[in-house]
Amino acid sequence: MLTQNQQTVYNWINNDLELPVYAEVYKGALELLNKKSAGYITFVSHASRDLMNGCAAAVNRITSGYVQYVHLVNDFQDDWKDEWGGEWNNITETNDKNGHLIPNEICKKIKKLVDDHKEGRLRSEEIDSSFFTTFLDYPNKESIPENLSQEWRCARRWFIGHAHLREDEFSIETYDEVEMHFQNLDSFLYAAAASELEQLRSIHEILEETNQ
Repeated sequence: MLTQNQQTVYNWINNDLELPVYAEVYKGALELLNKKSAGYITFVSHASRDLMNGCAAAVNRITSGYVQYVHLVNDFQDDWKDEWGGEWNNITETNDKNGHLIPNEICKKIKKLVDDHKEGRLRSEEIDSSFFTTFLDYPNKESIPENLSQEWRCARRWFIGHAHLREDEFSIETYDEVEMHFQNLDSFLYAAAASELEQLRSIHEILEETNQ
């Protein structure tokens, strides 16, 4: 059963943002945390990562796709020659200084990898700041208090790091950490939901005064 604050967040995501899939993911994460079902840390982390990456991105239509590193490297790995890596026999002062001439087509594919990586980092930064600028009335990322921004990034990194299966078991501290980071995320979500409710109340009050 959701608390009053959690119900406020659920209703905000489901009704105001019109993102029912994210609302159900939020509710499911809460249920898993309460029941502590098998594998719940991974599932909660995955859900939390998607909430942090997706809510503001969906509202702002920001593409939150990940860089496809495997496909990008696969595109040129068969054509890559070992001697281009800087380790070769019969090294001389000339080729040590100038390196090797890599074909233009391979250079284009490497440049594509680097460019996509840069765009991915910029997109990640944009996703981080967009929650605050979209839902918490901060005009730009420079205006976001550093302590809030750092807390958000810390939680997001933690969820990303625990969102996939791993061979080793989680430490005892991990069970406390997932609770702590989700509570922080929940606080951000409630702040956003409550802020929008206050705005709606203000609009409603203005309309009532206008109609008197």
